Amino acid sequence: MSAIRPLIAALALAVALSGSTAVAQTPLLERWYTAMFDVNRVAIADLLADDAVVTLEDLGISQTKAEYLEALDEWEDIVKTANFAWQVEEDATADDTRATVLVCYQFPDNELMIREAFTFRDGKIISSVQTTVSDSCEDF
Repeated sequence: MSAIRPLIAALALAVALSGSTAVAQTPLLERWYTAMFDVNRVAIADLLADDAVVTLEDLGISQTKAEYLEALDEWEDIVKTANFAWQVEEDATADDTRATVLVCYQFPDNELMIREAFTFRDGKIISSVQTTVSDSCEDF
């Protein structure tokens, strides 16, 4: 019985640490998605590092921070009619340097589930790579 106790303690610590790493980036990601859906350019600019790159893999587009901010006018028109939800992807690494998120976008005529892989440095987003997971949010 005494040999099991350290094992249980080690497992509990591992579970606690794995949970805390996912939670570590949640405030930054909450600010990111709130800013994105409010189209708050000041907050978005503040969350992106100066050398940030946003990649939309499905479209074959990579944008610098400046280019991304310029494209927000188009996003602002699109987001007016959208609903969304996001969550840190289960079983994906999430720590101070990276996180992977699933985002469900619901538009009047369709919906999409997107995987967004982030890289962080000093509390800022330095990279975001977006790929479509599904044309439905059914498994979200």
